[in-house]
Amino acid sequence: MGKKKNLIVIMTDEHRYDSLACMGHPIVKTPHIDSLAKGNFIFENAYCVSPLCVPSRVSFFTGQYVHRTRSVSNAMKCHIGLAQASFIRILKENGYKVGLAGKNHAFTDEYLGKWFDYREEYGHHGKTHGTITETDKKIAEWRRTEKRFKDISAQKSYGIMEGLVQEPEPFAEEYCISHRIAEDGIRFVEENRDNPFFLYFSFPDPHWPNVVCEPYYSMYNPEDIKLEALDIDWDEHPFKHYVQSQAYDYPAYSEADIKRILATYYGQISFIDKAVGMLLSRIKELGLEEDTLVVFTADHGNFGGRYGLVGKTGGFYEVLVKIPLIMKIPGMQGNTVVKAQISNIDIMPTIFECLDLPLVEGVQGKSFFDIIMRQKASHRDEVYAELGTPEFPPPVMSKEEFRVYQKERLKKDGIFWFIDYTTRGRAAMLKKGNWKYCYYVGDREELYNLKDDPWEMINLANNKLYRNQKEELKNHLLDWILTEPMK
Repeated sequence: MGKKKNLIVIMTDEHRYDSLACMGHPIVKTPHIDSLAKGNFIFENAYCVSPLCVPSRVSFFTGQYVHRTRSVSNAMKCHIGLAQASFIRILKENGYKVGLAGKNHAFTDEYLGKWFDYREEYGHHGKTHGTITETDKKIAEWRRTEKRFKDISAQKSYGIMEGLVQEPEPFAEEYCISHRIAEDGIRFVEENRDNPFFLYFSFPDPHWPNVVCEPYYSMYNPEDIKLEALDIDWDEHPFKHYVQSQAYDYPAYSEADIKRILATYYGQISFIDKAVGMLLSRIKELGLEEDTLVVFTADHGNFGGRYGLVGKTGGFYEVLVKIPLIMKIPGMQGNTVVKAQISNIDIMPTIFECLDLPLVEGVQGKSFFDIIMRQKASHRDEVYAELGTPEFPPPVMSKEEFRVYQKERLKKDGIFWFIDYTTRGRAAMLKKGNWKYCYYVGDREELYNLKDDPWEMINLANNKLYRNQKEELKNHLLDWILTEPMK
């Protein structure tokens, strides 16, 4: 038997699926990720099983849906613990050195201590574990204390969560987070070049806080950015989405403000691209390119300006549940755009089939290796996503009532009060063909014809003409979520 192949999973955070040049974006510059895609496999229809960080990542590393993992929030109790099976254990038991360079948001400290050989970890404010330099500390301090948000108190703002920072991060590129993650990833590879290794190469960006150093801050002209679907009528969509649009204070943003945030977001992506290029270049220099399987993906998406929003919400719009996915498999020439629907719980089973490794127990994902081998053209007829904690959500109310309620909750609970709406209450989605159906406990249903309405502006759930279509999808979704745990 030959030497085991190495594995690198590159994961970004809150990365809208089409915000890459190789996915057709007209502005974003991603030459190194594009180079990874060239001659390999690009998946146009990959979906996450939850548009929330920890649930999505836990499902990725266990191959199980959220209602099986019970990872329903970003709380530490929802991370993978020692009693839980994951693909990491299988890699370790098969002789792999296992390393983390970047954001975790999937494993408990106890799990990392037992199964990882290397831990250089970062959060959105900076480095948290590993070799921490004085500059790392300064960056973390700046990110925690910087007056991040635009002062719009004159407009009676009630506080902004998603940031508008109208200046670059004031540190040289080589000291900033994405560059430091690249250095830590390269060091792990260099130290383990003679062993089979797995590297979880994970970036906190382009998620909030939407700050980036030069030259990336000035790389994109906000005036070149086009916004989409700004005239959405939130009255026709779940109330929880309206709540978040107000809590984030988006009505106080001008279009120029949103474009500035997106210019920074794109700069964050280009900085990640530079870091990816650094790692892949070193892999090639070390003669490991033909022995290393590389996956580039994200945990979930981002509004990316659609509906005038950035960030994410407790919903299932395509820009939130669709994710980038690129795979480079040693010995296989791709140069292929794969149109089959893929779920992110399918990725690790596919990798393990490529690496000839046994699956972890309880896997619900299914390998799409036959798609790669061109023996099949389709993979999943339906894709599912879910989120939310079991508690009943706060009540739906009129906009007039909400304005009073918002002031009271803000005064009592601070700017994060609205998370009760975005996280409480179970919700689930089924996408089948051109149709998408979404159910929210205690809130409005959604039904979209994605062929006629790709931006999901027109909710057909209460349209009598589509009653049969809605009931068919709803029953199908209920069958799935009620029977899947028993399989």
